[in-house]
Amino acid sequence: MTHQDSPTDGRRIASESPDATHRCTIWLKTDGTIAAVTDLFLETTGYSREEFVGQDALSLLAGDTADTVDGDEDTPLAKAIQRLLDADTISVETVETEVPTADGGYASFALDLISRPPDEEFRGSVGIQPDEGKQGIRDRELWVKTRAMDDASIALCLTDPNRPDNPLIYVNNGFEEVTGYTAEEVVGQNCRFLQGAGTDPETVDQLREAVDEGEHASVELKNYRKDGTPFWNQVEVVPIRDEDGEIVHFLGTQRDVTERKQRERQLREQREQLVALDQINRIIRSINSALVSISTREEVEEIVCERLADSPSYAAAWIGEVNSARGTITRRASAGIDASALDSENTDEGDDQFASPAMEATRTQDVEVVTDLENEPESEWRSWALEHGYRSAAAVPIGFQEFQYDILTIYSEREHGFSGQERDAVTQLREIVGHAINAIERKEALLDNIVVELEFVMRDPNSPLFAATDDSDCTVTYERTIPLADDKAIQFIRVHGMGWEEVQSALTDDPSVDHARVVSEQEDGCLVEIRSPETPITSKLATYGGQVAEAVVEDGEFRVVVEVPHEIDIREIATAVQRAYPDAELVAQRSTTRSVQTLKQFQSALASRLTDKQQAALEAAFAAGYFTWPRESTGEEIAEGLGIAPATFHEHLRNGLAQLLGAALEGTDRSD
Repeated sequence: MTHQDSPTDGRRIASESPDATHRCTIWLKTDGTIAAVTDLFLETTGYSREEFVGQDALSLLAGDTADTVDGDEDTPLAKAIQRLLDADTISVETVETEVPTADGGYASFALDLISRPPDEEFRGSVGIQPDEGKQGIRDRELWVKTRAMDDASIALCLTDPNRPDNPLIYVNNGFEEVTGYTAEEVVGQNCRFLQGAGTDPETVDQLREAVDEGEHASVELKNYRKDGTPFWNQVEVVPIRDEDGEIVHFLGTQRDVTERKQRERQLREQREQLVALDQINRIIRSINSALVSISTREEVEEIVCERLADSPSYAAAWIGEVNSARGTITRRASAGIDASALDSENTDEGDDQFASPAMEATRTQDVEVVTDLENEPESEWRSWALEHGYRSAAAVPIGFQEFQYDILTIYSEREHGFSGQERDAVTQLREIVGHAINAIERKEALLDNIVVELEFVMRDPNSPLFAATDDSDCTVTYERTIPLADDKAIQFIRVHGMGWEEVQSALTDDPSVDHARVVSEQEDGCLVEIRSPETPITSKLATYGGQVAEAVVEDGEFRVVVEVPHEIDIREIATAVQRAYPDAELVAQRSTTRSVQTLKQFQSALASRLTDKQQAALEAAFAAGYFTWPRESTGEEIAEGLGIAPATFHEHLRNGLAQLLGAALEGTDRSD
C-alpha cells in the first residue's frame, strides 16, 4: 500500500492490463519489446497501439531521434533503456530527451525508467512526462520518490506529529512484508501496535523521548507481527523539517534483525557456558580440597552451598533433606538466599502443576535442569524464581550408589544455564558430595554405640543354593564380604550339612556366582570362596553406614541383620535396599547398644586370647624386623634367639597372627 496521492504500485500495473487511467507509460518485456502502452501515451504521441505493441523499444524510442549524431544510435536514452534491461535489482532513473511523434516531429519529454527484478514477467516501465514547467517537474520528482519508497527493500513509514498521537500516514511494501499488516490496517494508528509482552519498556521510553525532542533515534526492539510472531526490529527515526525548520513528519525505517540477535545470543551463551564450566570445575576442586578436613555432614553441606553461591556464574544454592512420605524437602544448608524464601520449594505442588526442579529430582532420582524459566509453564515456583531474578536452575540428587541423602539446588541469573558440559560438570557433585557424606556417616556409625538393627529377608526361588536349604538341615552363613573393583565382591560362606561336591554343583547353576573354590572341608560342611559379578546385599549395606551382624540362608530364606546409626532414616535405607533388591523385605527393626572398645580394651582382650608363646613369637618377630621388606631377621634367627625350633616358632607365629587378625576384623577365634 502506498500513499493515497501516489501512483498505483508498479508490480500491480505490470501484472494487470493497462488502461487509460494510468499515466503516460510504456511496459517492456524482458527481451526489450513493448508489452503494452496506455491510452494517454497514444494520445500524447499520436501513434496507434498497433504501431508500438510488440516492437523493439530501442528502435522506436531511441533509434532515430533529434539527439542522434552522425548515425550514432548510442544516445543517452538508448543507454538508459539498456541499463533498465540489464539491471539486477529495482532501480529508478530519469532521462530528459526527445521522442518521435506520429506527425514526424519530436517532442521533449522527461522519461522515468523503472526496472523490475529480472525474474518477473515485465522487465520494467517507461513513464513519459511532458515538460510542463516547474510544477510538473516537482510533481514528477514527487512521484519518482514515492515510487522509490514504495519499492525499497527496507521497511519505511511516515508519521505526522501534528496530528493527535502521531499516527502513521504512509507505509511502504517493505513495512507490510516485515510486519504482516496492510496499509489499510495501520494508517491512522500510532505504531505502538507492534509492541507486546516482550517489548522492553525502557527502550520504548528512549524512542519516545527522542521523538518528543525532535531528535534522531536508533533502537532495537522486540516487536510482534500481525500473527503474533515476535521479531527483533532495528528502528531508526529521523525528523523531517520544512523550510522554516519545523518538524512536519518523522521518517521511520525498520529492519528485521532477528537472525543477527539470535547469533549474538548464541555466542554470548557459549561464552557464558565456557566461563561457567571453568568456574564449576574450580568449585569442584575447591570442594574436594575442603572435604579432606571436614568431619561432619553439616560442614559438607555448608561448604558446598557457600562455594557455589560465591561463584559469579551462580546466584544461590541450597541443600534440602527429602521426606518422600510427606512430599516435602527440609532445608539443611543454604547460601546466597534467604532461608524463609524457600517455602515455595518445600512442598509438592501436585501432578497438575509444574513442580520445582528439586521436587522433580526427588521423583526421578536424576539431575533436573530448567534452562529458561521464562518459557516454562506457569506455577507458583516459577513466579517465585523469576521474582528473585533467577533465569535457570539445576537440582542434583546427592547420594552414594542407590542411597539418597539430599537434594542440591543451584540458581543462576543466566538464561540457558546448566546445558551441555556445564550440566555434566554439575552432575559430578552428586557422587563427590554423596561420597563425602557416606564416609562421614560410616565413620560415625563405627564410633556410635547406639545403633538400630534392621532385619531383611530375601526369597529367591531361582537360586540353587537357596533351594538346597529348603526342607533340609543345610544352612549357609556369609562370614565375610570383600568388595572388589567394578562392583564385584568376594564372599566367604560356611556351609553346614552339605559337602563341597554338592555345593559346587549348586553354585555352577547359579548365575549370581562366576567363581567358586573350596577353602577347607570339615566333617559337616565346608568353607567356600565365591565371587559375584554384581555387588551383593551384604556389601551394599556397608556402603549405607551399616555393619552386617549376621547373614544366613536357612529354610530357603536369606536373612540379613545389619546395624546402622540411630539417626539414619530407616525408611530411606529400606527404600534403597528394595530398589536394588526388589524381593528384599524389611521384617524387623530394633534399637540396641553396641559396645565400643578402646585401644587398651582391645589390647587387653587380645592378650587374653594369646598364649605366652604366641605373644612372645609375635613381639620378637615384630621387634626383629621380620615383617619388613626386605626382612631384617629370618625365622631361624628369631627361633634361635627364643631357644626354640624354627618349626615351633612358625606355628606359634601363625596361630598368633590368626588370633590378632580375627580380633581386629571380626572378633572371632580362627586359630583352629
